[in-house]
Order: sequence, then structure tokens, then C-alpha cells
Amino acid sequence: MYNLAKVKLYLIKGGFDRDVVLSLPKIFIEEYLEKDYDKLSELLDVFIDGVYKSTKYENKEANFGNISCMHDKDTELNNEGLYNSFKNIIIEEFQTFINRQPLNSIISVGGDYKSAKDNNLFFNECIVDDPHQYGDLVCLKPYFDVLDKNGNKSYFIRINDLSNLLLSKGINLQDVNIVMTKENNGLYIDSLAIKSLGAEEVEQTNLKK
Repeated sequence: MYNLAKVKLYLIKGGFDRDVVLSLPKIFIEEYLEKDYDKLSELLDVFIDGVYKSTKYENKEANFGNISCMHDKDTELNNEGLYNSFKNIIIEEFQTFINRQPLNSIISVGGDYKSAKDNNLFFNECIVDDPHQYGDLVCLKPYFDVLDKNGNKSYFIRINDLSNLLLSKGINLQDVNIVMTKENNGLYIDSLAIKSLGAEEVEQTNLKK
């Protein structure tokens, strides 16, 4: 899969190509999720460092932030759920991307790509696929966000990517607890597991001395 910058450059140099233009939404969504993955990775580093140095999390679970997952009702038409929020954000960001020049002029050569009836259509193809394609989507809103000073930013990630991200930080999945109730919501991580990160490497180093 080509990245968005290469596809845009191809269109600028070569002109309108319908097949290439129709590939833009899928590539845009993939890169959007990749960027959110990278941002969550950075925020997890900050979170782990904060828990590691703090004394208030002794023998407790530390809450990284609010979490939302897809539910069956999110696949229903006109449901104001996670899928709808994701779709609206993607459509807004994608429209901003394709409306910038010179890409907009090149795309316009192919005809009317806007739909008055459905803003999710791009040359009569869906920008964001059917909600069933996003059954594994997760939305995270970290409690402290060094990237968003207002603390209102939400990040989207697929559940398998979230698992891999946690594992890449050295966090075992059995030390992770996802809670979603009216009274309590969050992605909780065992603080002792966080404070133990690196301990095994230190012990092995000492044994070699």
C-alpha cells in the first residue's frame, strides 16, 4: 500500500486517475489510525513514567484514560455511537485533505465527487466503510494528554493494535483491566507491573557481574 504523500504526488504529476483517486479514502484512514497509534505510544510512555515515579499508585491500578468500544448497536443506521463519531471525524479530516490545492483541482477533473445527499460518499463510493468493518475499533481519551493541552482529544485504535502496543511497552495483558460501567470507565494497568518494568533486565545484568 502506497502512502498518502506518494499517491498525492503521483496525481499532481500525472493528473487525474480514477482508480488512484478512489484509493485515497482507504489510505487516508490507514494513515489516520497509524498516526493515532504513534500518539498513543508517546502518551503511554509519559503515563508509564508518571506511574513509575509516583507514590500514590502503590498496590493500585492506574487508569490511563476513558475507553469506548464498538457495540452491536453501533452497527445500526443513524446510531450516535463510536462508529458514528469515527466516521464524522474521518469525513471532516478527509474533506479538508482533498479540498486543498492543487489536489482539489486535479480531483475535480473527474467530475462531481461531492454528494448532496450523503457526505460519506466520494465519487459514489463510501469514504468510511460499513460499520461491521470496524467491530474491533476502540477509542481512548487519556486523562493527561501532553499532545492536546485542552485534554479533549480522543484517539482511535483497533483492539489488536492496542494489545500489541501495550506488549511493546513491556506490559503483559493480564496486568490490563478494561472497565466500562456508568460508575467507572477506563483502561487500568497494574501499577506494580509498571513499577517492575526493567527489573528483570537489571537482575540479569547483576547476575553477569
